Amino acid sequence: MPAIAYPIAHNALDIVLNWGEGVLMSAERERAAKDACGKDVIFVRETLDPGFPSEEAARARYETLLSEPFSTLICTFERVQKPRRIEPQMRDGRRWPKPEAAPVAQWKLCVSYWKIGTVRPVPRPSTAITPHLQARAVRKKALDVPLTPEEVQALAHAPLMAYRPQKALDMGLFEFVLPENPDIIIADE
Repeated sequence: MPAIAYPIAHNALDIVLNWGEGVLMSAERERAAKDACGKDVIFVRETLDPGFPSEEAARARYETLLSEPFSTLICTFERVQKPRRIEPQMRDGRRWPKPEAAPVAQWKLCVSYWKIGTVRPVPRPSTAITPHLQARAVRKKALDVPLTPEEVQALAHAPLMAYRPQKALDMGLFEFVLPENPDIIIADE
């Protein structure tokens, strides 16, 4: 069985608009796709809007693309907003809530392709701020000085650490701490 040659594009809309004109390149493997476009690529599978109410309507719209092995139609269901107040109905002498509306079926085109330029380098934490310095300390340090993007990124990648050690919380509702010795807890009852 031969491998499928997937198109190389920036997004799925490029494929829909330019397929069949000979503008798009295609490749079977990642290395071939990277060599063809000269940039990093990643394999993606994307579902396109708009959805169509019937399969026949979707097939009529995308008939040229659906003959290719990298595209297919999928049926999705759009959620219907539930009303805040449910109207009751009477049936067999009992009061029942009205049944919820059935979800609306939508037929959408799903395309698999090589997406250009989506591989991002692994972010390295900035050395502009120490990693153990938390957001609260930074906020208290300088309230009028905005953080640089590198400092914000370093804070985002730093592990969460307590600002100060947490106090022991094994005191009950009817217990109190002696004022003379805060290490001793005495029952109030």
